[in-house]
Amino acid sequence: MKRFKYGLIVLITLIVITFLGYSVRAAGSPVAAEGTLTVLAQGMGAPDDLALGADGTIYFGDLGVGKVLAVAHGGKVTPISPKMSAPEGIVVLNDGSLIVAEQANNKLYRLDPVTQTLSLFYAIGNATKNAGIDNIYHDSVTGDLIIPDAPTGRILRLSSDGKTIQVIASGFRRPTAVAIAPDGTIYVCDEYGQSIQSIAPDGKIRLIARIPTPDDVILDPDGNLLVNSLRGTIWRVNPATGETFALVTGLVEPHGIILDQENNLIIADAKLNQLFHLTLIAHNKTS
Repeated sequence: MKRFKYGLIVLITLIVITFLGYSVRAAGSPVAAEGTLTVLAQGMGAPDDLALGADGTIYFGDLGVGKVLAVAHGGKVTPISPKMSAPEGIVVLNDGSLIVAEQANNKLYRLDPVTQTLSLFYAIGNATKNAGIDNIYHDSVTGDLIIPDAPTGRILRLSSDGKTIQVIASGFRRPTAVAIAPDGTIYVCDEYGQSIQSIAPDGKIRLIARIPTPDDVILDPDGNLLVNSLRGTIWRVNPATGETFALVTGLVEPHGIILDQENNLIIADAKLNQLFHLTLIAHNKTS
């Protein structure tokens, strides 16, 4: 009788999970709901945030080795920086140099990938006991850096020359990444707030979707949001309706996501020590 009751409970649980739209998959067995998912590179320490160079080179901070690494065509991985203390967010500037966020010190450094030299770009500082900056964003229109200052819950704008900084918004629990739409809307990934929110050009903040432990957000070519959850899922989110779709499941700890030159998705999983490539299928967002 006990076996029957146990089996009945399992059956009911599976029915409920299926009804709610969740899929049961072991962590460490990534599967894409659509498109083709392949391993791009592997064998690093703990790949984190990603950036794409003009020539297609993929850059990422590796928390395991404490350096910025580069993935050239063919998947060869090469270190391009001196030792750093928790290299996190990375952006590529127009001159080919990189700005790298060092989380432990809450500072931004300029990195020359050719000479592998670092120079201080801006010291944001951190008077709290909270972990520092996770990611940064390069505004291609103004050249400014948009900085989710994770320890203080603020979104900052730093001028391209590193001389002027201003607060765009505040009140987030732990903002870890942002993305800017063509209309100027800023989408904020609030990790501890378990949400994706938007900042309109007039400053109004709106909840877009609830996502468990989101860490990064980018826009796809159709205007949808792609969000990685540290719980192992890559979500596609319609910013107009808030509708979510589990695009990739079974990851362990996905940190960085970017689009490559063909607008396909690159995913860094820090626990699996792998970079994945996912071909994306076009999906127009609805208003």
